[in-house]
Amino acid sequence: MVDFLKDLILHFSVIMSLGFMYNFLHMQRRKVYQRQFFKLSVLTAMLVTMVFPIHFDGGIEFDLKLIPIFIAFFYVGRVDGFLLTVLMLVMESLIHFDQLLATAINYSVVLVIFFAMEKIYRDGAIGKKVVLGLLVYTLTTATRLVAILNSGNPHNYHFLFVFSLVSIVALSITIYIIEITKFQLRTMEELTKAEKFSAISQLAASVAHEIRNPMTTIRGFMQVLQGEKNLDEHQQLFISISLQELDRTQTIIDNFLSLARPNTGGASKLDLSQLLKEIIQFMRSYSHLSNTELVEGIEKDLWIKADSHELRQVFINIIKNGIEAMPGGGSIYIIAKAEKDLIKVQFRDEGIGMNKEQLGRLGNPYYSTKEKGTGLGLMISYDIIHRMRGKIHVDSQKGKGTTFTIFLPCE
Repeated sequence: MVDFLKDLILHFSVIMSLGFMYNFLHMQRRKVYQRQFFKLSVLTAMLVTMVFPIHFDGGIEFDLKLIPIFIAFFYVGRVDGFLLTVLMLVMESLIHFDQLLATAINYSVVLVIFFAMEKIYRDGAIGKKVVLGLLVYTLTTATRLVAILNSGNPHNYHFLFVFSLVSIVALSITIYIIEITKFQLRTMEELTKAEKFSAISQLAASVAHEIRNPMTTIRGFMQVLQGEKNLDEHQQLFISISLQELDRTQTIIDNFLSLARPNTGGASKLDLSQLLKEIIQFMRSYSHLSNTELVEGIEKDLWIKADSHELRQVFINIIKNGIEAMPGGGSIYIIAKAEKDLIKVQFRDEGIGMNKEQLGRLGNPYYSTKEKGTGLGLMISYDIIHRMRGKIHVDSQKGKGTTFTIFLPCE
């Protein structure tokens, strides 16, 4: 009994260390080798549980190697989880060759279950993830119960109960610690974005109006000069370019003013289906100039509460970005449909796409994938959707395109 408790405490400590290691590594400001260190921690945990198993009466041995494999699959990557399983089977052939076939069958089933529930697990809340983890662990407990039944030793039932209870607690706490760490990291990112947004808004409020007045004067004089008849071709070109740059600067100033004075009181019941069709019709001429086709699939009678001018600004900005992301032409698919108490609006292009680093910085001020972009257009779009109690989710693959998915509450 003493040896059983000693081994059980060792296993419990090893599994718990994974959660604390994840928290320690991911809460550091420096991310160098962060992923590699956590992989090493998971591998070490699995090896320790295999080399020092928990002994039951009758020569039966159990361990917690399933939990490191579970953590590797869902928190490092499916490939890492699969490779760790293969390594585990190799180790099993060296330690208990007679049990290799049964272990291989059991863990093949486990991996199939992991792949089947991967999407549900990743999109679920903390409580749901804990429940899914316990359901998988229950299957392993069932196989252990069969092994004890075959051993014919009734004392092992008590050991199995304590062993399973401690294992469930260890797995639950580990998942909870990792998920709370991820939540804290997301919160810190949102706070950082909020601080940047606040700084931009204050700057906009104090500077934008002061810049607009001299800009208007400069533009007026440039237009007067453009009307002169004694200008040569180069002078006309220089004035034309100057006016274009003034227009671009004016757009940036307008974006600053939108940040400084967001509209909060213009929301009303709105037919989103009709609004999208109007925007698509409005953008068709622009898309044809870029050899781009707008393909729509919009359900009827999608009603929301929003400001039509703000929402129009968001949709036009996303469509325009999609068109500009396809210099060689292509299609933009615009889908809108109701899903339970939400309305899902999707914009999918076939453009150049973005890598993970670019995707992570999307929506930040002064970050844009376009040569002359400021990043303020998407930043304002994110803010508008957020104030509408909606969400924006972006998926992208380099060279394959980008999908903007917007979820808005139904009216």
